[in-house]
Amino acid sequence: MGEASLDANQNKVNEENENQETRPSPDVKDDAKIVAGKRKLQIQGRWRGVDPVIFYKDEAVVGRIMEFYGIKDSLPFKGHLITRNNDMNHVKRIYYISNSVKEVLELNFLAGQQLKIASVGLKMFERQTSKEGASAPCLFRISSEGLPLILPHITKQILYASAVDFKHLLQYKSIKFPDFVDPDFGQKASELMLGCCVVVLKREGQAPSDSSQDVTPIAIGCWRGRTNISVMVTAIDCQELLERVSMLLLTKEDLKPEGNNPTIPEAGEEGKVNGSDIKEDSTEMAPETLD
Repeated sequence: MGEASLDANQNKVNEENENQETRPSPDVKDDAKIVAGKRKLQIQGRWRGVDPVIFYKDEAVVGRIMEFYGIKDSLPFKGHLITRNNDMNHVKRIYYISNSVKEVLELNFLAGQQLKIASVGLKMFERQTSKEGASAPCLFRISSEGLPLILPHITKQILYASAVDFKHLLQYKSIKFPDFVDPDFGQKASELMLGCCVVVLKREGQAPSDSSQDVTPIAIGCWRGRTNISVMVTAIDCQELLERVSMLLLTKEDLKPEGNNPTIPEAGEEGKVNGSDIKEDSTEMAPETLD
């Protein structure tokens, strides 16, 4: 399937959509009235009121994302990104799709978008709209939904925190570089580029880059500010993660009851101490003599 052919079909469909926006069919007049004054009526091929599905092909932005996070070739990336917005300059979210979904979408474009697609892809990146985010080298941060998928494939903007510092981040939401318990962690955090970063819980006895252990990593998306690290997850998610981390950090010593419990002898061993038998005194008491 030729790339030029696919682009031509997609551009043709987009032009048809723009021409049809001013001539809505009678069965969608009510929908047009609802969205009037709020936002432009979205059109997906022949389907009105449905967000379009567009392959995201801004090579400059995609290249910056790959460079910023150090995305490895092990993750098929280019050609697997889509958006739901025709205006590439105002894309808020970028979704990731698999090879099989990519092939279906390409065929759908060639067929004139006959499929009505309400939801597709995994939300991978979101545009950071804050003032500080606009000055970052990469405008897009990794979303919580996409983090588990992309985490094994990134080599930059990643930190490994001790259990104490990880819990403090979840509790206080934002910590300045010098205030981390592990000074080495604070130093490494200050050396990251301004923008999104990922903080991974470092398990005891596990090397920072060790992925050989069959353990699902616990990680959160954060923002490396000018003087601090701030978490970028909701308060509810922070609380759930905090409870999960607390359970994982329980040691065997924590599970042991306090004090020494007496040993209860097994049946048939009541008369044994240190391996020797204790014989009960069988001497009968003589009855008292009555005067």
